[in-house]
Amino acid sequence: MKKLFIAFALTYFLLLVGCTEPQVDTSLPDSELVGEMITLPEPTEEYELEPEPEPEPIEIRIQFAGDILLHHGPIEAARTSENTFDFRPFLRDIKPFIDGDLSIANMEIPIDVLGGNQDITTFPRFNAPFEILEALKYAGFNHLISANNHSFDRGIGGLVATVGNFERAGFTHTGMNIDEEAFNTPTILDVNGIQVGILAYTDSVNGLESLIPEEVRPFAIRRFRSYTVGDVPTMSEDIANLRDAGAELVIVSLHWGEEYVDSPTEMQQLIARELSEAGADVIMGHHAHVIQPIEWHYREDGSRSFIIYSLGNFLADQTRLVTPISRTQYGMLVSLDVVKEHSGEIRLAMAEVLPTLCMRDFDGTVLGHVDNISVLPIFDGEIPEFITDNDVRAWGRSAYEHVVNIVGEEFIARRFTD
Repeated sequence: MKKLFIAFALTYFLLLVGCTEPQVDTSLPDSELVGEMITLPEPTEEYELEPEPEPEPIEIRIQFAGDILLHHGPIEAARTSENTFDFRPFLRDIKPFIDGDLSIANMEIPIDVLGGNQDITTFPRFNAPFEILEALKYAGFNHLISANNHSFDRGIGGLVATVGNFERAGFTHTGMNIDEEAFNTPTILDVNGIQVGILAYTDSVNGLESLIPEEVRPFAIRRFRSYTVGDVPTMSEDIANLRDAGAELVIVSLHWGEEYVDSPTEMQQLIARELSEAGADVIMGHHAHVIQPIEWHYREDGSRSFIIYSLGNFLADQTRLVTPISRTQYGMLVSLDVVKEHSGEIRLAMAEVLPTLCMRDFDGTVLGHVDNISVLPIFDGEIPEFITDNDVRAWGRSAYEHVVNIVGEEFIARRFTD
């Protein structure tokens, strides 16, 4: 018991000592006390965080080509068997220059309306082989316009089949609509971060409305009149709705004007400029089958739009309309560079024109590596060197001079010649 008491006392003493605060000798000078502490040096300069870098502007290229119009000559030149065709050679020489982030062509004709390339027909009511879509995809196009005067050539069945074939071939498209929901669904494409909206109208369907059921006609395609500004308010409302749906850049396709005429009417110019003031950034015109002028339109707010009155034919054979050389074979591939600044502002930076010649090799001796037809690029008045025929080279120079005369030297492409 005695030992237990001694152990308890010893433990109590140790606890008591441990709970006692240590005594500091305050008689020492402050300098010695401080000397025992770690001190940090005073900052000699101010440190600032690096500012976040501003995002780089987004830049895209949009390209525009005119009519894809297949008469008897091109179809027979592309035929490989009774129901199969290959149009890719026609576009082999122009393919390296179709490099847009968004590359658009006007598909003037219904496509394979019965399936299996049955009942292929040409003018006046077209039905083209499915393989033309494969060729356009091969060349680099990714969007098709289908509101034109041949949209109703093969009736409602042709319209539905053509839309299905576009989608089967991997194209986005604007123009034909299979139902009211499609009509009311805006075409807005995300092109590398820029929301591009597209509207397409035609001023004619060649009087074939009766081939479309009455209840379908209001939304099968968008119609307008190119001889009056009377439809501009409705079209302006369509542009506003497209903007409200998220479009940052608006392209309006217009199938209009008089065929085989080198300039637009005063009414066409008025309509194009009023639509530009209403918010259209690009007017893409076609139907004349020959090229017409292009211009910048400067809006009241200081911004600008780009107007193409007619792109002319791109892939077509209307050589016999004018003898010996047809302006219907002179075309242009138009490139438009668009910039989206980090502030969100959209700017049309630069436009340029590559003149083209859709050449028909009637006796099959000139082109060699292609079969009878080729869309040829023209630089500084010269078609590709592999074509040595003097008459064809002269044809190319005529095409170049015509394009320069219509659109102006300042727009002619230089970027592939550097």
